[in-house]
Amino acid sequence: GFIRATEPASSLRRTRGARCEHGRMSDTTRGERFVEVDFYERDLDGARFVDCRFTACDFTEKNLVDVTFEGCALFDCRFNDTTLERVAFTGATLSGCSFAMTTLDGCKMTGSTFADCGWRHTTIVGGQWAMVTMRQQTLDGLDFTGARLSDADLSESSLRRTVFADADLSGATLRGADLRDADLRGARVDGIDLAQARFAQTRMDVDAALAVAAAQGIVIG
Repeated sequence: GFIRATEPASSLRRTRGARCEHGRMSDTTRGERFVEVDFYERDLDGARFVDCRFTACDFTEKNLVDVTFEGCALFDCRFNDTTLERVAFTGATLSGCSFAMTTLDGCKMTGSTFADCGWRHTTIVGGQWAMVTMRQQTLDGLDFTGARLSDADLSESSLRRTVFADADLSGATLRGADLRDADLRGARVDGIDLAQARFAQTRMDVDAALAVAAAQGIVIG
């Protein structure tokens, strides 16, 4: 019931929306291609996708628990108005995907790349975001409280009103990012790159302030 890369276009059209046996995925799916598949009625909990490609697939209002996307590529997929609980995107590439009105609870995004993704009214509950690449993303108002973002690349992203309270930003790159009205209080900032970042009414403690000063070439003491 799923779309395979080897199927002809006519077969892709016929199988779109068909259900797999018992509506449930096998434990691990490798190297498959999914085109315009609506996953709403499919049981994906605990499923593992490895090196799969998803194009224009719809996960809207589909709550996902313990699902893994390992080394996958996802293009123009919709994860709107859903809850992703302990879902892992590891070493994945996501382009043009939407997470509007979605809750990401304890998710693992380690080493993944996000490009031109939508984050309108997204709720983030902690999670592992180490080594993610989210360059030139609009992340205004998101709350990364307590999240691990070590060695993440948020260069040139809009982070206005974004909350990083008690987050791990060690080794992260925020070069050229817009941090106006952001909250960095309690964040771990050792090794952070804040060169050319913009600040105004940005909340931070002493460690973050010293990192900002260093980025501006200011020597204190």
